[in-house]
Amino acid sequence: MTLSDRIKSIISDAQIEAGVAVWHIESGARLDVNGDAPFPMASTFKIPILATACKQLTAGAISLDARVPLADEDKSMGSGILPYFESGLQPTVRDLLTLMIIISDNTATDIMVDYLGGPAAVEGFMRELGLTEIFFKLNCKQLLRYAFPPDVADLPPEELVKWTTENDILRDSLPFSKGPENNVSTAHAMNELLRLMFGDLFPEDVRAVAFDILHKQQYTHRIARFLPRGIKVASKTGTIGGIRNDCGIIRISDANHVILSLFVEWDEAPYWNMPAAHHQRVFIVESAMGQIGRSVYDEFASLD
Repeated sequence: MTLSDRIKSIISDAQIEAGVAVWHIESGARLDVNGDAPFPMASTFKIPILATACKQLTAGAISLDARVPLADEDKSMGSGILPYFESGLQPTVRDLLTLMIIISDNTATDIMVDYLGGPAAVEGFMRELGLTEIFFKLNCKQLLRYAFPPDVADLPPEELVKWTTENDILRDSLPFSKGPENNVSTAHAMNELLRLMFGDLFPEDVRAVAFDILHKQQYTHRIARFLPRGIKVASKTGTIGGIRNDCGIIRISDANHVILSLFVEWDEAPYWNMPAAHHQRVFIVESAMGQIGRSVYDEFASLD
């Protein structure tokens, strides 16, 4: 069975929709399953933000050591720890980028988006790179508000969390759109961005900063789920509703790297208020992603 056939079989068995792109850096070998279809990026859009920060670091427009004060109005719901800290905290740009990537801190993300010039600066850089299939329109706070009915969308984050204990989110809303009005990408486009970042797009010192952060990823239960111990993955996950994404570079050895972007969707709606069934379904979905990651590793590990 070919790697492409194995991936298709895993997708079918898990009853998920997926866009997958696999690029081996050293040999140039490429394959995909639905790799040119757009998917909501969820928090994998933090990779384009990191790339935009690298561009501005290269130009000397920003500094990793600069401190950015945290204000109460900066705080976003969803993943992260900054909402629990007192306003007035002054993390560095390096701190914010690290929090944004390794624990997907939404508040750190929105602070960085504003610091870099807003969503237009991020999408504009994607166009400079020729990446016409990556769209970034909304920061975390803006995007998440669209998941709620208009009559509650402007409630404080703690009230929105309370609301979700008795109500489901709007699953036909903007965060789930595959159109350019949302933050979307194809697996191919995300692979190309990662390829450029791994290559000579940025000076070595800036590249080292980006991949040092990506290698510290704390959410390792998707691509890296079934990889051998010690295998490093520079990656970023993304989650909202039934969207489960993971995009990154598997380091098999110093001279053996594979870029893998997984955009995955499953029907979460029937499970939203069924905790046990929900956890079991998530286990199946993320195990399928891990099986794809392991299949990709096995395919190219023999090249060492």
